[in-house]
Amino acid sequence: MISRTDVLAHLERGMRVGFLKGSKAYTPLRAPFTSEMTSDGAFETYTDMGALPWPEEISGQSGAQGTDGRTGGQVVGGLLEGGSVTVLGGNERSMTVFNRGFDISIGLFHDAINDNKVGSLERWALGAGSRFEMHKDYLAFNALNTGQAATYGLCYDGHYMFSATHVDPGAQYTTAQDNENTVALSIDNFETVSLAAGKYLDDRGQYAGLTPDLLVHAVDLKRIATQITDNPMAYDTANREINPYEGDIRRLSAPGGWLDTTAWFLIVSNLPQKPLNMQVRQAPMLYYWDDQTQAGGVRYYKWYARYEVFFGDWRLITQGNS
Repeated sequence: MISRTDVLAHLERGMRVGFLKGSKAYTPLRAPFTSEMTSDGAFETYTDMGALPWPEEISGQSGAQGTDGRTGGQVVGGLLEGGSVTVLGGNERSMTVFNRGFDISIGLFHDAINDNKVGSLERWALGAGSRFEMHKDYLAFNALNTGQAATYGLCYDGHYMFSATHVDPGAQYTTAQDNENTVALSIDNFETVSLAAGKYLDDRGQYAGLTPDLLVHAVDLKRIATQITDNPMAYDTANREINPYEGDIRRLSAPGGWLDTTAWFLIVSNLPQKPLNMQVRQAPMLYYWDDQTQAGGVRYYKWYARYEVFFGDWRLITQGNS
């Protein structure tokens, strides 16, 4: 509860507001790796089908088939009666996501409001709504930071988001795949993780064709990350060695403290689908009311919103280090 004694300087005649705190209009950071969708109930159920089957050869011949008796030229392929077809099914991916509620509640004594010379206390309380966007960003980065646990639930396959045992439920291809690494960020380790991230197989056992294009990293790794993404030359050698990743991948630094100091991730960000999803049931709404049962009266401001974070396709993100 904010009383007059809490804000004595705000009651001084001619006081100036807005010069002591470094604040700015907040621009969300999560968009490159987080999809946002609306919700119209207590929960939503999401479902997708797995990959479509890969074409299988059932007739004809391939490769070199000798020479043509008529022309003497080489023959590629030939006629061959078809065999029996293989009928394949489909596998489903599904998740049910419930919304959580978040609020910011502030109480101001009426005397504190009435005596405030420029009304800055009330404007301060009304500005609390912008904090929700920052909170959504925090949840998104924190979901990456804790993706080796079930803090924000599991991936659709029942495993942690970062796991060495990813297998799609009911898939045709059932060999476990790994998107979890624990190596320090360097250009060599970046190359190793990037190559692995580009070779994931879909649930039919075919290459998914995904190429990471975004490096998300802790602020502590900004120097090395910049060398990898922006320096035309390889930074770790005295030789004039070209850096093939310069201009080929972008980077995004997490705000200080939102990722562990050694954490970095490679993300496929150029698709409509993202590795993280933000389900929004209710945008921040302001409620306020007066309570005259307390001496002098109190005005309460309450911001309330509902949303939740959950994981998408694990193939769209690879952990370099936790």
